[in-house]
Amino acid sequence: MEQLKIGLYGRPSGMDNIGQLKTLIEILQKKSVVHIYDPFLSYLQEKFGTAVECERFTSTKDISDDLVCLLSVGGDGTFLEASQFSIEHSIPILGLNFGRLGFLAQVPANEIEPALENLFEHNYSIEKRSLVSVYQGESETFISNALNEVTVQRNDMTMIKTTVKVNDELLSSYWSDGILISTPTGSTAYSLSAGGPLMLPDTHNLIITPIAPHNLNIRPTVMSDTSKILVEVVTRKGNAVLSMDNKMFEIPSGTKITVKKSQSVLNFIKLKNYSFFKTLHTKLNWGIDIRN
Repeated sequence: MEQLKIGLYGRPSGMDNIGQLKTLIEILQKKSVVHIYDPFLSYLQEKFGTAVECERFTSTKDISDDLVCLLSVGGDGTFLEASQFSIEHSIPILGLNFGRLGFLAQVPANEIEPALENLFEHNYSIEKRSLVSVYQGESETFISNALNEVTVQRNDMTMIKTTVKVNDELLSSYWSDGILISTPTGSTAYSLSAGGPLMLPDTHNLIITPIAPHNLNIRPTVMSDTSKILVEVVTRKGNAVLSMDNKMFEIPSGTKITVKKSQSVLNFIKLKNYSFFKTLHTKLNWGIDIRN
């Protein structure tokens, strides 16, 4: 019987769970052909003190299209990096949480073995997580996709002005530290910290959340993900910062960007015992009385 091909992505630093990493590699090698991100492979071999038998990949161009899934090893930041490989090749992705909070990396490090058994036995479903695409100005010149959010933020100590139009109609001008446009997946990330609402992953909406607005009556706004959002940024001096998940660029005052729902999706592996509400209970202590 032909073995499954499974990819493994991680950052080449900061891993303390070496024993659990060894267990992960051993299980994968017994039941699959493992393809490991090359910088992460070098890191593992240095930590293990021995060679790891596997295939390797270095970029989105040379990853195998016939991988059954891609495993992200780390926290949510690592998952966002790994998602670029998953999105480009439509490879389902599962996050193994070797980090901290972990909304995207759903499997705790101490539950890897049962999670992998479910994976090998196909006890999971695929959630289609929506993305947003960013374009230059009002054109169709593509810049990047984002799974969590797109932000425009100040690059110095002064506020910036962001003017937002939705479907060519003025929504508002915000004097603030910046503004972010979040997907449902990203509603548990930066948007949540900035006071935005939580949304279920399959909700067909986007959130516009101002970051520390000067006008306190300006609130986060939820709208359909069929909306076209145009953002113009004006700074008093210098540049602003445009970020799309883990990608960042400086942009000059007067820059316009368009944000729309992407035609691409992320194939998110949902294990049989996973639920969004359970994650909220675990990660945010919902339903727990912490007063005593």
